[in-house]
Amino acid sequence: MEKEERFRQQAPHYLPCFINDCPHHESCLHWLTGQYGEETDDTTIICVNPHNRKVKTGNCCYYRENKVVTYAVGMMHLLDNIPHAQARIIKSRLIDLFSRTRFYQYRNGTRPIPPEDTQLIADICKEGGWTGEIRYDGFEEDYLW
Repeated sequence: MEKEERFRQQAPHYLPCFINDCPHHESCLHWLTGQYGEETDDTTIICVNPHNRKVKTGNCCYYRENKVVTYAVGMMHLLDNIPHAQARIIKSRLIDLFSRTRFYQYRNGTRPIPPEDTQLIADICKEGGWTGEIRYDGFEEDYLW
């Protein structure tokens, strides 16, 4: 999908920023998606506070770099090669970490798994005694919204 089209698609669901004098505005997803918002008759919107002191110093807690990352998608076969006793422990720890709902969204591929969560999954598998390959159903690239 084209970059501009992706920003346009995400704009209605993403917190916009209109702070043009922020030192990181040209590389921030909040500012970039804010440029693609549709015209509206609304008189108010929720956006990043332009008076927050941290924003103008470049330490904005909302900053998201305009960078494409690789998401894992689906993990239906994650536990297939792991011995049953270890697999039960690993699955239980993953559910404790992510919640049952998110675990099954990740497992079924209805929610892409961001890089930091794939690292957590790898860490839990390792702590559970699994040193083999961690298998995902596929991968996709997108921005780290």
